[in-house]
Amino acid sequence: MEFKINYQDMFWTALSPELTLLSTAFFLLLIGLKKKFNTNEYLSKATLVGIAISFFFSFTLWGSAPTIGNGLQPDMFSNSLIHDKFGQGFNIVFLLMAIFAVLGSVKYPQYDHENKSEYFALILMAVVGMMFLAKSGNLITAFVSLEIFSISLYILCGFSAKHGTGKEGPSNAPNLKWATLASQESTVKYLLTGAFASAILVYGMALIYAGTGTTEIRLIGQLLHCDEAGECTNPYSRNTLVYIGMGLLFSGLAFKVSLAPFHSWTPDVYQGAPTPITGFMSVATKAAAFALIARFFFTAFSELHSIWMPFFFGVSVLTMLVGNIAAIFQDDIKRMLAYSGVAHAGYLLIGIVANSQDGVASLIFYLNVYLFMNIGAFAVVFIMEGEGEKGNSVSRFKGLAKNHPLLAGAMSLFMLSLAGFPPTAGFFGKFYIFMAAIKQGYILITIMAVIATVVSVYFYLRIIVMMYFHENESEEKVVIHQGMGTLIALSTIAIILIGFFPSGLMGIALDSIPF
Repeated sequence: MEFKINYQDMFWTALSPELTLLSTAFFLLLIGLKKKFNTNEYLSKATLVGIAISFFFSFTLWGSAPTIGNGLQPDMFSNSLIHDKFGQGFNIVFLLMAIFAVLGSVKYPQYDHENKSEYFALILMAVVGMMFLAKSGNLITAFVSLEIFSISLYILCGFSAKHGTGKEGPSNAPNLKWATLASQESTVKYLLTGAFASAILVYGMALIYAGTGTTEIRLIGQLLHCDEAGECTNPYSRNTLVYIGMGLLFSGLAFKVSLAPFHSWTPDVYQGAPTPITGFMSVATKAAAFALIARFFFTAFSELHSIWMPFFFGVSVLTMLVGNIAAIFQDDIKRMLAYSGVAHAGYLLIGIVANSQDGVASLIFYLNVYLFMNIGAFAVVFIMEGEGEKGNSVSRFKGLAKNHPLLAGAMSLFMLSLAGFPPTAGFFGKFYIFMAAIKQGYILITIMAVIATVVSVYFYLRIIVMMYFHENESEEKVVIHQGMGTLIALSTIAIILIGFFPSGLMGIALDSIPF
């Protein structure tokens, strides 16, 4: 394979959001060396400035980015990256979730952590990896981007762990708190299972390259193109290596989005990781991995739909049922939301199963809606969490409506939206996904999704019942931090507005179909 660098398509302006965050991350590491600046307050404000500048660039680039309709050339940097509204739109999702993680600095990093600047730098590096993943036009670029954000998250999940001096032994080992043990368990599980998933993913990519002779995603789609009669007679479409590679690649990505049966790491990691990181991962990792899944299976493997669709169908149904049923039995709110996230990954996969522009647009719509629902829910969890193993028990929500009616009302809205009650934004997220599937004739998967949704109503309403129909058993004071309160208010407004005016966001989603 001959590779030539094209110096004419180096569109550096399109990478201004990523370059801004990289510069900010390096700046944070440098100023963190000085004790005066190594404080949560200073570092968080500097991080938010970098995110705000990146926001500005992303919004500007989204407005002028190529789309399927305007005929502009999306390829850049020798086809290793794709500049389109699809990729730039995902930038905004990642940045919003980064804001949530940064605002969690009122608790994390804790006062005795020495590596405060690394915490904020790692958040930004994770976002940069996700941004490049959503823009990837090449298998190699996709894998490197995936590892950038994965390694950052492995470290962040263990950030609550406090270590000794390195001189301790079995006889004088320190007594570790539950949060430390849980954080250690979280990062080890995520690291080990993530390493296996990455190995499976890169092996699948290698087989796809062996079967097609290229690593460019769009070129793979051209090589696998079938004739007008639907006959795939070209040698690439008949290559067994392509099919095996496709299955391995999907398995690796299924781990990142917590699709069953690749979801077992999710509840333990979500429970043990710091809550700001849990909230960040709950949406950002799903969005990044689904962006790549859409790139692959809507662009490169669309012609082989009859091969992979039955497997996606089964995985989607299994994921929805496993996630919703398992969530019923959880007494920890973070574990419950983890299984809820598993179920929502199953709903999102329906958009890929549909294999149409409506399907991908509904996927984009749902991810944006899911963003606001989860930001709000995890912001409330962040405010309500306490110390120890029972610090995130659902019983902590008892009687919340009596003492903090606005907070309880917001949490109720988030739960109803996650359950899909009209006229919330969550209802229209499911509605558009289901309609995209029905248009393509997939009635059975829609029926199964509706059944799974009915099952989910129980554990979402359970939180509402706790808040409104139980008395508070604790005298612990609830402190609503300004940053989290602002996020809850904005998420509430967004869910209501999208619920009443869904067509606006859907129009943006239809305009952001990937090349």
